Amino acid sequence: MVTTTSIIMIIIDLIIAVLIPVILATFFKRKYHTSMKVFFIGCAVWFVFAMILEQLMHAAILLSPAGKTIQGNIWLYGLYGGLAAGVFEETGRFLSMKLLMKKNYDNSYNSLMYGAGHGGFEALYILGITMINNLTYAFLINTKQTELLLATVPAEQQETVRQTFQTLVETKPYTFLLGAFERFPAVLLHISLSVLVWIAVTKGKNALFPLAVFLHFFVDAATVVINGYGVPAVLLEVIVLVMAVLVALLSYMIWKQNGMPEAPAVGHEPVKENRTSGEDTELDKDLH
Repeated sequence: MVTTTSIIMIIIDLIIAVLIPVILATFFKRKYHTSMKVFFIGCAVWFVFAMILEQLMHAAILLSPAGKTIQGNIWLYGLYGGLAAGVFEETGRFLSMKLLMKKNYDNSYNSLMYGAGHGGFEALYILGITMINNLTYAFLINTKQTELLLATVPAEQQETVRQTFQTLVETKPYTFLLGAFERFPAVLLHISLSVLVWIAVTKGKNALFPLAVFLHFFVDAATVVINGYGVPAVLLEVIVLVMAVLVALLSYMIWKQNGMPEAPAVGHEPVKENRTSGEDTELDKDLH
């Protein structure tokens, strides 16, 4: 049986998954007068680049003979996974800011709104779907109807499903909350990387784009490798949080160094930003 406490924790996770994007979008919209269009672009870009394009590459590579070698070595797997995530997601971030947000360049807080969409939708999709599945499995287990589901699963996959049921029963209740906790540094990381790419696009600081790719790669790869060595889950989440905070501090420093604006007062429109770095080229004319 899945305990009542575990089910409550799963429901809390599901609520958190929904609240993360809603609260972030509402906060940035009200405080910084950001665009909801930018938020939804962030949502769409994460899904297209992380869940479609990146997964197509994984299907081609990880199912090949080379894929067996990669998955058999935690270092290769971490490096591969981190690089794939960094390249696909940061490229999506860059292209969307370059091509779809030209009319939003006058408010740099849209970089935060984009990050809220990118990271918030990831939280909703990954954590939300996982917890919905857990609730469904918990119901089947507690009502002794697991065979109904197994009857619809191919024979070669039934043992895997049984192991999933067993894991759900044996998981300690507090462990479920780690799923929600890990979303906070993930969202912080996405917002921070969005700032770097935004400055790369709007201020012509081209070196910040590869920096964003590297930071994304490093955090993801380090997480996979550390987890592969059996580090306790709580300690792993603390390490990830520390890395996310360090990236956020770096992004904030770069934000300040590039003359990005302070927050506008609530109830006042943000001041239109001037391009002060002398990059008023034909591209800039096209942006306005």
